[in-house]
Amino acid sequence: MSMHLFLFSTETKNDMKLNNLLLIFLLGALLFIHSCRSPESDEKLRSKIEAALETTAGIEVDVEEGNVTLDGQIGSDSLKQDIENRTKLAGGEGIKSIHNNIIVNLPEPEDAREKYHEIMGGAIDSTLTRDVNLVLEDFPTITAQVKEGIIIATGNLEKSKIDTLKKRLEHIKPKGIDMKGVTSR
Repeated sequence: MSMHLFLFSTETKNDMKLNNLLLIFLLGALLFIHSCRSPESDEKLRSKIEAALETTAGIEVDVEEGNVTLDGQIGSDSLKQDIENRTKLAGGEGIKSIHNNIIVNLPEPEDAREKYHEIMGGAIDSTLTRDVNLVLEDFPTITAQVKEGIIIATGNLEKSKIDTLKKRLEHIKPKGIDMKGVTSR
């Protein structure tokens, strides 16, 4: 009988060791499965964002654990902001943060303002007004209004600076420029 009791206690110790090993293995497997979930959802999030940005060439999207990084080059701050807004809409609650590393330095194509106007549904005047105000910082005697994409400038300016003003306003690609209200001194 004592021999039988000894065998029983040995089997119990081995069973306990096996149970502990099995428990450690299962915990490891659960941690592995949990860590593998993130890239799959990151990939889905990246796909959603890329689909929302498919009309904007040259923008790279990277997603890691819900943190989105946008890279590329674009021609204006307003387009950069539009890309970030579309990213937020596409990703929704799946986004933890957005790192907008897009560089604004490329010249806009000739029809960029018109395309942006189509995308934004008429919100172009506020963007043009902001750009015009930046130009007018160098021309304190000139004021301007923007109506339906047309810049209407008024004020008094040295004759030699009128062409410079007009070229700088043309550079921001309005639909038109009305300089009739600008007089020379």
